[in-house]
Amino acid sequence: MRLTILAIIAIVITVVVMPQPASAQAPTEIIKVRGCLVGTGPADATLWSLRGVFLPAPPAPPAAAGGGGGGRGAAGGRGGQGAPPADAAGRGGGGRGDAGGQPPAAGGGRGAGGGAPAAAPAPPPQPPVDLALNGLDLSPWRNMFVEVEGTVGPRPATGMRQFQVNSARSAYGECR
Repeated sequence: MRLTILAIIAIVITVVVMPQPASAQAPTEIIKVRGCLVGTGPADATLWSLRGVFLPAPPAPPAAAGGGGGGRGAAGGRGGQGAPPADAAGRGGGGRGDAGGQPPAAGGGRGAGGGAPAAAPAPPPQPPVDLALNGLDLSPWRNMFVEVEGTVGPRPATGMRQFQVNSARSAYGECR
């Protein structure tokens, strides 16, 4: 029984203490993007392209762990004593005793909790990009605003970024 409890505690500590590394947007992650479909189709062997696409932002790094809480309050005072004010370190003041000189029923107040870390600022919006589409014949949606689902390829040194299309559908919007 003790061994089982110790094993559970060890697993919980391992999971809590060892954070999972955050990875950047993997190229195999399936995303949905919207934009204007441009191209003449497979007859001319030209690529379909999606204009004015806003790619999702990469995931934010994990937040730092919060600080520890404040200490417990001081022991209760003796009869007739007032409680000193709480100090800036987050410790509670002492409790009040009753007039009869009996020890108090409860101790001082609870310590103040540690403050949560500040939230990371939101990443700046990414500029719209153009994507070269592969994988489906998109002739039914030519010159329309569409939503496509698929995977983004790596960022090339020059030219448009590749996007492998798994599915497409028309979407509400205007091509400009």
